[in-house]
Amino acid sequence: MPATTLVCPHCEKTVEIQASTVTRSRPCPECGEIVMLQMAEKSTKTKRRALLMGQNEPPAPVTPPQTKAFDEPQPLPGDAFERMRMDPEIHQFRRRLVIGAVFVTVIVVGLLVMAILRSSDDQRLVKQPVEEEGTKPSATASMIQPEEIQPPVTSGNLVFRPPGSEQLKTAQATTNKVNTESLAKLAAAEAVLGKFLQAADWKQRALLARDKLRVAPLMSAYYAKNADGPIPFDSIVEAADVSAKLSEHVVVFQGGGRRLATVEHTAEGPRVDWESFVGAGEMAWSDFIDSKPATPSLFRVLVSPAGHYENQFGNPAELACYSLRNISEPGAKVVYGYVSKSSPMAREIDYWVQKSNDATVPMILRLKFPLDATADFQVWIHQFVQSGWVLK
Repeated sequence: MPATTLVCPHCEKTVEIQASTVTRSRPCPECGEIVMLQMAEKSTKTKRRALLMGQNEPPAPVTPPQTKAFDEPQPLPGDAFERMRMDPEIHQFRRRLVIGAVFVTVIVVGLLVMAILRSSDDQRLVKQPVEEEGTKPSATASMIQPEEIQPPVTSGNLVFRPPGSEQLKTAQATTNKVNTESLAKLAAAEAVLGKFLQAADWKQRALLARDKLRVAPLMSAYYAKNADGPIPFDSIVEAADVSAKLSEHVVVFQGGGRRLATVEHTAEGPRVDWESFVGAGEMAWSDFIDSKPATPSLFRVLVSPAGHYENQFGNPAELACYSLRNISEPGAKVVYGYVSKSSPMAREIDYWVQKSNDATVPMILRLKFPLDATADFQVWIHQFVQSGWVLK
């Protein structure tokens, strides 16, 4: 008999009970209570059925899988070329290739057409006929006129055709006269500068100095502390005019070293600017450092940017620092000059320093020490007089 799986209404457990096609009841294998499997009454014709579930049929016999032979790759039917020709991806790639080739061809043709049109326009501009009043334009007329045979040019003359004129004119080269005069002035200045350097003492040198009445007392004080006599030099080179009255010359000293000398061309003849040549100030540089005066004095110094901050000048956020070097005395001490960064004087000094690409710039400044100076190498820049050492 087949077994029927159902849920016992008494113990509510799933059990298997042998059942047949006739009316019967069976005890529950778990709780032992009688389970009515089927019941019918003729009077009421009602039927009651327990909770039945699907019958458990005996499993069908399992057929052992048949072993198949090892699958080997089999060639595809048909020709390989035909299969590639019919491949949709290849069709799509070929279509893109054809479209790209057509696009490139159109661009090349367009560029060639534009070049041909532009060339024809240029030829029309060059070969445009010249129309004259009452005459018919000639088809062969050209805007480019044949070159005319010019007369020979005289050496030293300039031959030219003025605008709107058919005649040639000759101009004398006036620059030869200017150059000749300039060379003569420079030669005279070099001769006086040579005498100035070879003078036996400062008194003879003062006779050839610029503004000699004012400079003579300064020269006397200067040579009282420095060696007097002729200044040994090797040559004077690189002469050039800097203005109508001033020229500059480079003096090459014996044993090396160079210095710039400025000569003024006056009615009395060339005169050498002694102050700029020696870098002189209103007082000796060594005296200024030793005495530390709190009153300003004028000095010619070489200025370059620096960054030394200490003592009373220890605030880099508010102060600009510059290195100041004086050449008036051999082995002169270098000092640092300070000025407020927000002042017009700092902007003026920075302008000239930046103009020379942060190189050393000759300047005339008024310097002074602070009242309670603790060092002899830190000074206030009281006034910016000018850039350059030659007083204007």
